[in-house]
Amino acid sequence: MSVGLQMNGRTYCGHYKGCYLKSTLEYIYARYLDYMNIAWIYEPRTFQLSNGGSYKPDFLLIDSQQYVEIKGGFNLSIDLPRIQQFEADLGVKVLLLQEKDLRKLIQATPFVFEQLKKEWKALAGAFGMDTSGRNNPRYGVSTSDATKAKISAKAKARMIDPNYKSKWLAATSNRLRSPENLQRLRDFNQRFHKVSLICALCGQIFHVTPSMARKRIYCSHSCAANGEFSKFSHGELEKIQAAAIAFAQENSEAILNAKLNKIRPTLSSFYERVYQISGIQDERTLSKALLGRVTNRKEILYYFRSLVEKVLGANANQEALELEDKEPLG
Repeated sequence: MSVGLQMNGRTYCGHYKGCYLKSTLEYIYARYLDYMNIAWIYEPRTFQLSNGGSYKPDFLLIDSQQYVEIKGGFNLSIDLPRIQQFEADLGVKVLLLQEKDLRKLIQATPFVFEQLKKEWKALAGAFGMDTSGRNNPRYGVSTSDATKAKISAKAKARMIDPNYKSKWLAATSNRLRSPENLQRLRDFNQRFHKVSLICALCGQIFHVTPSMARKRIYCSHSCAANGEFSKFSHGELEKIQAAAIAFAQENSEAILNAKLNKIRPTLSSFYERVYQISGIQDERTLSKALLGRVTNRKEILYYFRSLVEKVLGANANQEALELEDKEPLG
């Protein structure tokens, strides 16, 4: 293995043949392999090592099953032990290539090293790495409990140093106060901000969130029912009442036997008929049209039982049947 200086991690990253290459040198090596008709796989998989760590080779040459690592620089304390552990675990050798090695390799090709660097800079389009999703080198990598414990211990040890802690807190505070994060915070708080509206019926001021302001014109259910009821024409009211009598005649047995937690299924066909007549969907508004007051679903059922009694002479004043379950009336 050839070993050079530590790398600074700053390079051009981008896509080539569907692979997200993370350095200029990786692009140059991929171009060399393609020119030499050598089949390759980029970052074939992440290997879990026997010491609890992990390793992901840069390239696998398919025919020779040779693993290749491309390094602009080499960290002796981090990179070398990981590669050596990988070699020991799998019984293989990793070919390590740095810039000087790649310069020698492409001498056998018509490529010019500096020209390939410019070419990749144009293709990549941006300096630095996109670490989102599958582009992240740690994507899909599981961390052992032992490794998590080591990370936690090191983080706690760093925070003991008052200078480090003060710098970390200052950096975190500055990051949170960045324009992007401040706007994100404003957007979040906007969900809880209230605006004032005036009820279209009673004139009272009420408060809602901005998203609800586009939907609300009444301050309460009562005002909503009365306000919508006031829009009905006399002809619509007569049609609704006639539809109620017809429904009572056609569904007398179901009305008398309806359980209090099964009212809506019993009355659903009547609700659909009313919607066709007037566009009403709210039960409180419907109760106003039927009974002359805003009330609930149970009272609408009792109203229909009284109609059954009047129309068919049945006993509609019987006690409500026992509930089948604990579902609320709603």
